[in-house]
Amino acid sequence: MPDKLEESFLLTTKLLFGKPLGPIEKYAGWLQNRVHPGKSVPSSIGKGTCYLPDYGFFKKLPKNRIVSFENLDSAANMKMGLGTGHASLAAISGELRKFAYFVPTFMEGRNLNVENTAVCIDCINVREAFDPFTTKNSAYTFSTMDSEGLFGCYRILQCNFLIHCYNTYHSNRCFEMDGAKTCTDCYFCHNVENLQNCMFCFNIKNKQYAIGNVQVGREKYLKAKQMLKQWIIQALEKQGFLDVDIYNVLCQGKRAVKS
Repeated sequence: MPDKLEESFLLTTKLLFGKPLGPIEKYAGWLQNRVHPGKSVPSSIGKGTCYLPDYGFFKKLPKNRIVSFENLDSAANMKMGLGTGHASLAAISGELRKFAYFVPTFMEGRNLNVENTAVCIDCINVREAFDPFTTKNSAYTFSTMDSEGLFGCYRILQCNFLIHCYNTYHSNRCFEMDGAKTCTDCYFCHNVENLQNCMFCFNIKNKQYAIGNVQVGREKYLKAKQMLKQWIIQALEKQGFLDVDIYNVLCQGKRAVKS
């Protein structure tokens, strides 16, 4: 049976870079570079494991008191043993650690082929994720909804085929975007809206075939885009990682000027 997630990663990289890349495990470290990771811990009751995000209060939960969602009923049936008569508050607090367990995740709706994922609803083919709702064919994500083909993304709504995009909404086929809305076929942009075929644009809206906020026309743009894609592909195939992202791309330019 084909791996639908692997197929989705091949398709997404082909759409963005002009060439399919795989397997996805080769790029796992790069994909989750800016996304909170997680890990599977054994359930303290029953069998199985629980995916625990390395995020917020989840990091403070004692690993020896974690219970998987499948064992929720068993954890709920644990009772405090105080004997008869009235118990003092001190006695009650002293007994808490004997029967209290944490079930940090849940799954609701219809979920198919969802692995190492916490808090999900109606997802298909999702791995290594936290808080995905109605998301499919995606991995290494944090808080996504109504989307498909997301990899290494954070807070995404109604988007398709993105890699390393953050706080992005209603966008398609984008790479290294932050604070973007209604954008298509864009690379390395921040705080933008309604862009089509743009790269390295910041704090701007309603542009097409633009580089650095300047519209250069279709021919010049496509030539520059091809050079960018070739550079990305060469770096990823060689080392499985890209040193430049939307959060440090301006630092790279500064380094180049100094050198």
